[in-house]
Amino acid sequence: MDRRYFLHFSVLTAGYLFTGCEERGTTDKKKPQKSPEAGSTLEKISIQEEKVFEKVIPFTQKLKIPDEINFSKVDKALFSAQKSKVNLFSDAKTDVLTFQGDLPNPTIRISKGGTFNLDFTNNLTDPTIIHWHGLIVPEEMDGHPKDAISTNQSKHYHYKVEQNAGTYWYHTHPHGRTGEEIYHGLSGLYIIEDKEEDYLNLPKDEFEVPLVIQDRRFDKKRQLLYKNPAFLPDNNGVIGDVILVNATPIPFHEVKTGKYRLRILNGSSVRTYKLAFDTIEQFLLIGTDAGLLEEPVSVESVVLSVAERVDIIVDFKDKQVGDKVILKTLGFKDGNNFGLNPDYPGFDAVMDIMQFHITENFKDTSVLPKKLVSIPRMKESEAVKTRRITMEVISGGIWTLDKKPYDMHRIDQRVKLGSTEIWELKNSIHMAHPFHIHGVRFQVLDRDGKMAFPTDKGWKDTVIVMPNEMVRIIVHFTMPGFFVYHCHILEHEDHSMMANFLVE
Repeated sequence: MDRRYFLHFSVLTAGYLFTGCEERGTTDKKKPQKSPEAGSTLEKISIQEEKVFEKVIPFTQKLKIPDEINFSKVDKALFSAQKSKVNLFSDAKTDVLTFQGDLPNPTIRISKGGTFNLDFTNNLTDPTIIHWHGLIVPEEMDGHPKDAISTNQSKHYHYKVEQNAGTYWYHTHPHGRTGEEIYHGLSGLYIIEDKEEDYLNLPKDEFEVPLVIQDRRFDKKRQLLYKNPAFLPDNNGVIGDVILVNATPIPFHEVKTGKYRLRILNGSSVRTYKLAFDTIEQFLLIGTDAGLLEEPVSVESVVLSVAERVDIIVDFKDKQVGDKVILKTLGFKDGNNFGLNPDYPGFDAVMDIMQFHITENFKDTSVLPKKLVSIPRMKESEAVKTRRITMEVISGGIWTLDKKPYDMHRIDQRVKLGSTEIWELKNSIHMAHPFHIHGVRFQVLDRDGKMAFPTDKGWKDTVIVMPNEMVRIIVHFTMPGFFVYHCHILEHEDHSMMANFLVE
């Protein structure tokens, strides 16, 4: 890291860290949280203040496709959070965290109505827990931070999947260390299928490609660099200069001259992407976080904030063998006016993500349906209550919801089971925030800002709230229990930008 920035921020940061610890201590007296920077699981993983000296040459490594755990073929899966050494780069082993010893972690595939059955063991030195992001499951299965299990303990996950087809994901969720653990590898995709989707004849098998996009930093020994706790901009969110797709640095993928379904997750810490292709002007958006849209939407680009997913169809029919197409982010300066680490590309940077190599002619005679699924629209008149959730930074530089630092055991909202509510998400900060609610799916009613997002048309579990904007969502609560809602910028939720609600 550039020393001039460290010296500039050292005095400010000392006050910031002291104030943050002081306020958290007064709100969470039952189980005070240990600082994630002191004695954590990853303390022994190399964290050096050196960037990669050798430039990462893009499009030289082949995209890794995750193995699958398909619950139509297996009765039970085994996960173990563990330290591993893997080849992210072909020329070096990198210290990471995995669930089965390698990266990318497996993609879970299960059908609606199927039973999910997994034994999870924590082999890390700190407590952790897995959250099944976007799934509506009983409280004890959801992965609330209060349920984190200690070293060498195990947890049995067992639940029936009752949701429609969609691209979901999973990741660890311990309070104060979620960002660090996901950054070092602990996340993966979770795909639900159903009969309604099967009838649509969408691209599948080799023509269905999962893409988990994450920007990262590396030192000269190809080891991951996470945030420096003494450097204030890193506490605003960790950005990197090397984009991994399925744990592969700026890869390439070989395709034929046909339609491909890309299931894309933004698994980064803070970066919002504006996805587009360099030589394909338009593609089809067919799905969002929690399932398919009612009909395909033709777009030139799509904005994807942290934890959001999109399902797109891209057609290579007009390309020739030997052509190459780049998936990139066009930059999204609108998403951030806050100070992030200046040593790495900002939100406004245009960055290559991966390249598609056209290697074979293919006569694709498939026709995409004009109608996908029906989405029953919730009506404002059905809502029995309206709540406003504010996103603010309070004294000491603490990221909060409703000006309250997170308390793992405090009930911030009480909700009646079976009720429908409108939540007004008000962002008073000059930085976009992806807002996520556990245990529900919701629909976006409207925004008071100037930007329109085609992803607002579908079922959501995470929504981007732009600077100084209010987004109204409508939610129907079907699962009783104690759940969290939070900003999904990982460093913000780890800090204090999270709250609890009880459905009873």
